[in-house]
Amino acid sequence: MKIEILLTGGSVFVPERVNAHFSTVVYLEHGHRRILIDPGNLPSIDELEKKFLEIGVSPEDITDVFFTHVHLDHIFNSIFFESATFYVHESYATKDYRSFGPILGKLYSRVISSWKRVVLLKGDETFMDGKMKVYHTPWHAREHLSFLLDTENEGKVLVTGDVVPNRLSYYDIIKGYKEGHVKEFLHTVGDVDLLVFPHDAPLKPEVKK
Repeated sequence: MKIEILLTGGSVFVPERVNAHFSTVVYLEHGHRRILIDPGNLPSIDELEKKFLEIGVSPEDITDVFFTHVHLDHIFNSIFFESATFYVHESYATKDYRSFGPILGKLYSRVISSWKRVVLLKGDETFMDGKMKVYHTPWHAREHLSFLLDTENEGKVLVTGDVVPNRLSYYDIIKGYKEGHVKEFLHTVGDVDLLVFPHDAPLKPEVKK
């Protein structure tokens, strides 16, 4: 399995006007499969299209899309990958997305209804010949997942999702400023070669000897 970070996530913030988040987009190749983790949100569309052209992949080539969780900044661009199978934790089905509001709720419903093939996960699965391990990490959203990847080009990679949204949050955990489930989860995973955050640049952590 090979990994490429197509887009580093972040936010567009204008006081009292705009607060638009978009997630990091992870691209994987494993055999004939072309995989995305969190295809991102509207602000990243132009850059995402540019990256697809650079790597010579079209939206129709994407075979699988995995979601860390069902928030628009992570899922909106999934509407462009009609040929894909979508993987999401089963808890997503327990939410009433239309209750989010007359506009936002309708948008969520339209994005979710565009997924023609959905595989429900429990958060203890492995995929890609054992090179992708799925963890249920429900401390940001009840359907939240994180992914541990065994890659050829970057070694052991942890895609944290929003349970560790950025470097600052990670540093707070490892310095002991934050305790709880996320710290225990990182301890369970152990040393990795690369941490991929949803709203910050990836980080190669110092490996403890």
